[in-house]
Order: sequence, then C-alpha cells, then structure tokens
Amino acid sequence: MSNALTVNDLVGRTSVHCHLHAGSRKRLFQSIAQELVDPTREDGEEAVDEIYDALVERERLGSTALGDGVAIPHCRTDCKTISGAFYTLEQAIDYEAPDQRPVDLVFVLLVPRHEQTAHIAALQRLAQLFSDPSNLDDLRATTSDDDLFRELLRIDSGLVQPELNRKLA
Repeated sequence: MSNALTVNDLVGRTSVHCHLHAGSRKRLFQSIAQELVDPTREDGEEAVDEIYDALVERERLGSTALGDGVAIPHCRTDCKTISGAFYTLEQAIDYEAPDQRPVDLVFVLLVPRHEQTAHIAALQRLAQLFSDPSNLDDLRATTSDDDLFRELLRIDSGLVQPELNRKLA
C-alpha cells in the first residue's frame, strides 16, 4: 500500500454491497464475517467465528458508529493485509451511535494483528469520506452494487490525503 491510501486499497468491487438485509448488528457481523473470511483457509468455520468475535469484542470497547447513520466496525484478525467491505443496509439498524441515529452505511475493516499504522490512515480516510453529508446522500441514492462501488471511488478520488492522527484508532 502506498503512502497515498485510497478506498480502492481497502475494497474491491466484490466487497461492496447495496441494500444488505441485516436486521441487527449481530446479524450484520455474521454476514460480514462469512463474507470476509479467506476462502483458502482450511479452518473456514473457525475463521468466521474469529472475525465475528473480534468485531463484537471491539464494539464492547465502544461503538464504532460515527453518527449520521455511519459505522466503521474494525478489528484485528489473522488476515495477511488490511482489507474491508462496504455496505448500505436495506433498513437502518440500532448501533448505539453518539447521535442515537440508526446506522445504514457500514464500512468494515479487518486489520492484521501485527500492523501498526495503515489502519490509522484507513480510519482517517474513511472518517473524511463520511464527514460530508452530500457524500452520504450520494451513497444512499445508489441502487446497485456497481453504482455503489463507482460512487464510493468517485467520492474518494476527491479527498485529500489526511495527516496521520493516531487519536482515531
């Protein structure tokens, strides 16, 4: 990953999903874990459980919701590189957000256990992307996975690389 971190460094077209039916945070994390497990792992079920448990454990430290219907759940796992997925939810779910609004935009990050700084840059990039209400409106207006991926990349291309701020992790 270069110094100029972009959303495209974190997600690919197949990890962006429009109108996911989650119903609850628990079901959302189950869906995320099943999707993001490395398909080459022989211990697939254990890997799904590991991701799910890590996401739940991170949430116990405090909600990863930013407000305005956005959450960035993230955790450390036995993955090889930092990676993620982005979802718009069919219906917003309760997420214990600071503004008490339910969440309908979810960007999840899996971070290697040994990684020290890329996750901080990723969280800052995502916070910047989600800080503009018009970006949120544009993402919510998409109707397909392809449109959502293109819109995410379009918004990301207009962002400047933030200075590294270690307070976000």
